[in-house]
Amino acid sequence: MTLRHLKIFLSIYETGSTTAAAEQLFISQPTVSVALRELEEHYGVRMFERYAKHLYVTPAGQQMYQYAKHLVNLMEEAEDAIRSQGEAGTLRVGSSITIATRFLPEYVRRFKELYPQMQVQVKVDNTDTIARMVLDNQIDLGLVEGQVHSPYIQAQPYSGDRLVLVCSPRHPYAGFCRVAPEVLAVEDVLLREKGSAGRDLFDSLMERRGVRIEPAWESVSTQALVRAVQADLGVAVLPYYLVQEAIEQGTVTAVPLEGVDFCRRYSLIVHKSKFHSAALDAFLELCRSYREADVEIQ
Repeated sequence: MTLRHLKIFLSIYETGSTTAAAEQLFISQPTVSVALRELEEHYGVRMFERYAKHLYVTPAGQQMYQYAKHLVNLMEEAEDAIRSQGEAGTLRVGSSITIATRFLPEYVRRFKELYPQMQVQVKVDNTDTIARMVLDNQIDLGLVEGQVHSPYIQAQPYSGDRLVLVCSPRHPYAGFCRVAPEVLAVEDVLLREKGSAGRDLFDSLMERRGVRIEPAWESVSTQALVRAVQADLGVAVLPYYLVQEAIEQGTVTAVPLEGVDFCRRYSLIVHKSKFHSAALDAFLELCRSYREADVEIQ
């Protein structure tokens, strides 16, 4: 089995047809079909099912994609590294929003001190998106706040934080020592978007308590939610590190929820087939060695 077979397979997988793959690779459609047939015969499994002139990827094809994607990228990385001996390389880092806002600038600064010739490219998005980018080899590693459920990703917990309920200082809850989660069912609740780690944790914990929440606001912007809380438009449940400054300034008030543990762990994630360069391992170790004091909201 050759690198050419893998590249053709990837093109079929990503375009959804042998015709489109042929156009993308500038080769004939019969050549693509022959390469796919040889690949399937080599492994003795179907990579795609063919129904009504359409291709549908099989479980074997899904598994093959993960390995093929990283094998092809690894070969391309090797060629680039060998051809650019002595030149600066690039480390591609993905991060979910809380980590990117509070910690990532310091991680990158320290890394640049160790590897001044390395370029660091950063992508910031929610946990689900960062995990997909790791799977597709669009980034070398991810720093995420939520759990990742993929057999192709290695996740290592390394730090953490917790969510907090915040309200305006003028809100009745501001004078409470704590509130029961059930009261949120009748409140205007402002939440991050689905797919973010904080939202997933909040939804899961509320579901366990039998509390149904229909958010009044959903936003990818924590700042927008904080401003809405300050304007008395509702209460929000957000990562402590992203609202710490507003709490300390007194523009919002943190109120514990009774019987709910909003603690969560951060994780470093890499594809299990990823080649670990010295720079990648150095960045991972830097993150693991960085510790923030535990957050206590009493």
